[in-house]
Amino acid sequence: MTDPASASERIDAPAVVLTCITLLASKAWEAMGLVPDPATKQIERHLDEAQLAIDAAAALADLIRNRLPDAERRELETLLTNLRLNYVEQRAKG
Repeated sequence: MTDPASASERIDAPAVVLTCITLLASKAWEAMGLVPDPATKQIERHLDEAQLAIDAAAALADLIRNRLPDAERRELETLLTNLRLNYVEQRAKG
């Protein structure tokens, strides 16, 4: 049975998708070597992983973009733009 208190704390699908985007963005920053791996505390670059994480985040963003309030949509676009710009910069470094 469902507890009435937990029913009021229901998390909607767009919130779950935003959480996934946040996780992918964190993985992208880490894979670009811009933040340390939380497990090892080491900086490592894996640009192919970064590209996959960014592309996946962008694909998820496309699915929920029209369901977000303007402010959240702008934050999401800024995040994706920053990820892409940093990826290009890191790729250029070799």
